[in-house]
Amino acid sequence: MSIQPKNGSPVALSILLEGEKVAPYRDAPIAVCGKDASEALQGGLFVCVAQDGTSALAAVLEARSKGATVAVVASEYRENIAALGALDEGFQAIFVDDPRSVYARACQAFRGFPARKMKTIAITGTAGKTSLSYILGGVLAESGSAIGLIGSLGVYDGMKLSPIKETTPEPEILAELLDKMAEVGCACAIVEVSSVALAEKRIAGIDFDAVCLTNLRRDHLDVHRTVESYRRVKMQIFNYLKEDGIAICNLDDRVTDAALHLIDRPVLTVGIQPTECSVSATPVERNIDGQTFYIVAGSDAHPVRTKIIGKEHIYNCLEAAALAVAWDIDLTTVARGIERARYIPGRMERVDCGQPFGVFLDRANSPESLAAALEAIRKVTSGSVYCVLAAPEDGDRSKRPLIGRAAETLADFTIATSGNHPRSQTEEAFEDTMRGFEKPDNAKIVKDRKEAIIWALSHAAPDDSVLIVGQDVSTLDKINEKFVPDRQFVKHWLYENQPCAEAFWYN
Repeated sequence: MSIQPKNGSPVALSILLEGEKVAPYRDAPIAVCGKDASEALQGGLFVCVAQDGTSALAAVLEARSKGATVAVVASEYRENIAALGALDEGFQAIFVDDPRSVYARACQAFRGFPARKMKTIAITGTAGKTSLSYILGGVLAESGSAIGLIGSLGVYDGMKLSPIKETTPEPEILAELLDKMAEVGCACAIVEVSSVALAEKRIAGIDFDAVCLTNLRRDHLDVHRTVESYRRVKMQIFNYLKEDGIAICNLDDRVTDAALHLIDRPVLTVGIQPTECSVSATPVERNIDGQTFYIVAGSDAHPVRTKIIGKEHIYNCLEAAALAVAWDIDLTTVARGIERARYIPGRMERVDCGQPFGVFLDRANSPESLAAALEAIRKVTSGSVYCVLAAPEDGDRSKRPLIGRAAETLADFTIATSGNHPRSQTEEAFEDTMRGFEKPDNAKIVKDRKEAIIWALSHAAPDDSVLIVGQDVSTLDKINEKFVPDRQFVKHWLYENQPCAEAFWYN
C-alpha cells in the first residue's frame, strides 16, 4: 500500500534521501511513495525492494509505467537499471545501500517526523527488552511524564493498550503509532527494537535520545545466519542515536563490554557489585517473594524492593535507573517507579494462589534466558525445581538442543511438552530439544501442554518450585473449545486442587 503525507503537502526528495550516499540527483516534491510497483504512483517515489537485478529492472519499469518519476534502487543493481536513463529524461533512478531505509524515512517524514516532538528511547538486546521497557516506563511515569510504549506485549499509545503482531512494527505502522502518541501529548516514547527490525531498517528516520542495550548473546540465526552477523546488526542501533544522545549498556555482559569501543556516543554502564560502572547494584536479600538491593549512583544510594526475582531483573532496573539519573530523576523516584512493576507478563512472573510451592511463568526462548530463569529460581528454592519445557517455535533450530541441555543441567525434573499453539508443534521440535539431553530418559515427555502443567503442579511438594516455559498460551480447553492463557489455567487448577496455605487464628 502506498503512503501519502498526512497533511497533504509534498515532502522534498532531498529530505527522504537525507543521510544516504547518493550521486547527484534532481530534487523534487514527493506526494506519494510505495514499494508495490503495481500501484498508482503518479509523480511519486517507488522504493524497489526486489531481491535480484532482473526483478529490480522489471519492478522499476512497471512502477514507471504507473506514473512514478523517481525510483530508489539498491546500488548492487546499478548495472541492471543502467538502460533506463535513455527511456525518459523525466525519470530518474537513484541508487542507495538499502532502499528500505528511504521508505522508512518517508513514513516518518509523511507523518511530520513525530519522534521529534517527544523524547524517544530505543531498547534492544537478546533478552530483557520487554522487562526493561516496562520498568523504564514505570520510572518515567513516576516522574510525571506521559509515556508511550511499543513492544512485544503490545502498544500503549498514551490512552490505551492494544495488541501488536511484531515487537517492532513495519515502518508505516511505527510512524502512525508515534504520531498518535505525539497527538495525545506523550512526552516520551519507548520502542523495543528487534534485530529483524534493525536489519530491515524499520527505524530509519528516527533519531533517539537514548539507546539501551541489555545484552548481546545469540538469537535469530535463521535470519542472520551467524552469531557474529546477529551481533553486528544489533550494534547498528547506535547509528540511530542523536549526537548528544546517551547509550546505556550492561558492563557485566562480556560481549557488550568488548563492543563498547564501537559506540561513539556518551555511554553509561551498569553492573552488579563488585564492579566499576556508572550505576551499580548491591544485592541485600532474595527469596521466593522477591528481592531487595541498593541502587548506587555516585555518592547516592537507595534501596529497592521488587517482587520479581533474578539477576537479569536487577540489570534491567539498573539500566532504567541509569537513564533516569542522566535525565535528572532522583533515586527515590526511580525506586518507586521500579516498584510499580509488580509483575511483567511472562517474565519471571510468579503465580501465587496460596500453594506451598513456587510457580513461575517465563517465555525463556533462548538457552541463556532459560539458564538465567532456572538459576534465579534455584537460589530461592530449598526443594526441587520442575521445568515444563516447550521448544521455541521460531525458525532457529540450532538453539533447541542448547535449551534442552540447560534444562537437564539446572532443573531436577524436566517435562517436555508442546508450545504456544500445539497444532503447530512438530516432532522435529521435540527431537531437536531432546538432542540436548545427555540422558534423554531424564526428561518426561507429555505432549499435551495442559497435562504437562498438571503433572508438574501435582508432583510439586512444599518448598519446591515449578517453572512453566512458553509464551503464555496453554493447550486447547476441551470444554470451552478455546485456548487458555497459562496464568489463567494455572490459577484455576491451583484454586481447585490445592489447599490454601494461609494460617488463621482458628488453625
